Amino acid sequence: MRMFHTVESQSPQLITAPVIELQRPYNFGFEFGDGLGMSQYRHETADGTGSVKGSYGYLDPLGVFRNVDYVAGTDGFKTIIRSNEPGLSNHVAADATYIVRPAPPAAAAQGLRKAAPLK
Repeated sequence: MRMFHTVESQSPQLITAPVIELQRPYNFGFEFGDGLGMSQYRHETADGTGSVKGSYGYLDPLGVFRNVDYVAGTDGFKTIIRSNEPGLSNHVAADATYIVRPAPPAAAAQGLRKAAPLK
């Protein structure tokens, strides 16, 4: 009397063909703000060949902004960053080019204030 059955291992069989995702062109974007002076945005476009272009950025109530334009494709990822954030300077780092304008007076003054002690 046999109590156990032997099971032979079989190699897995492919039931369906693998999914091949085709590159497709697309566009998307959004913009929003809080009604108090803060706003953000992002927009992106792909051409279906692997090349993507886009931009994103923000503006705060003090007038500080950052706008980034980017391209990604066969030549890699490259950006141009335009900003007036305190502490930044014009320079090129890797494939990122910074174009900097002076910080708004209110933002610069805020950074110069003496810190209040924590309670």
